[in-house]
Amino acid sequence: MKTTDRRDPVCGMDVGRLTAPETALYREKTYYFCSVECRDRFVKDPEVFISGSRTGTGIRCKACRTEIYDESYTREGGPYCCEKCYFRDTFLGSVLEEMEGVFLATIEAFVHAIDAREHEVGDHSYRVTQFAMILSREIGITGRALVDIYCGSLLHDIGKIGVPDSILLKQGRLSPEELAVMAQHPETGYRIVSHIGYLSRVAEIIRSHHELYDGTGYPRGLKGEEIILGARIFAVCDTLDALTVDRPYRHAIPFAEAKEYILSVSGTRFDPRVVDAFLRAEGLLEEYVAKIMI
Repeated sequence: MKTTDRRDPVCGMDVGRLTAPETALYREKTYYFCSVECRDRFVKDPEVFISGSRTGTGIRCKACRTEIYDESYTREGGPYCCEKCYFRDTFLGSVLEEMEGVFLATIEAFVHAIDAREHEVGDHSYRVTQFAMILSREIGITGRALVDIYCGSLLHDIGKIGVPDSILLKQGRLSPEELAVMAQHPETGYRIVSHIGYLSRVAEIIRSHHELYDGTGYPRGLKGEEIILGARIFAVCDTLDALTVDRPYRHAIPFAEAKEYILSVSGTRFDPRVVDAFLRAEGLLEEYVAKIMI
């Protein structure tokens, strides 16, 4: 009897709800992977990832300083331990000090736990962060502001820590009272993060990530440029992810259809400046959507 394990043994990501994860069979057991890269690393030497006994190599990931036990992730500028670290270093490497990469890797692990509690598909928070980095770079954002958008996108749902499981995990439509509780999570997230020195600048992104360009969002009903730019970028990225990943209540739609929807609400839900950046970067965004590279 073949057994299954829906956690990627290379990067540790829960891939149980990905539409079509990569797979490999080893000793009559099927292993699942978030990407071709993780699968290929596993296939080269499965025992490195499942035996529990690893010989130190002294080689550490450039981004997070984790020791690398197999062949390093071969991308320019490496070595890297995984695709996440390569992506982070590509967009933020010239800005971060050495220990900040370790700090961000810790935040990513914490956010993965938040997504897992809500049974999000894969790493929702990390996917929208990838999209946000692509759009931010297209708009021309650099330096510390880019780090702030990275952290704000990753931590956007941290306020859901304060939402009871009975509401967060409820199957079906929420009551008006339950919706009111759920709608508090941006303010809760703001309060959690705003007093942390390193993250104080990202608190406003967290607080505003459900605001809409026409003023119909929440919690404060901000409009246009009253909404911090990082949150205006996030709004487009969150919608792109929501539309292009399978959910329990509906199937994903193709990137082209998601693009048409985003265009149709430019100027109402979304900042036209951000939508213009979306169009300029659509090739790269579509590539990331297709890979579900998380």
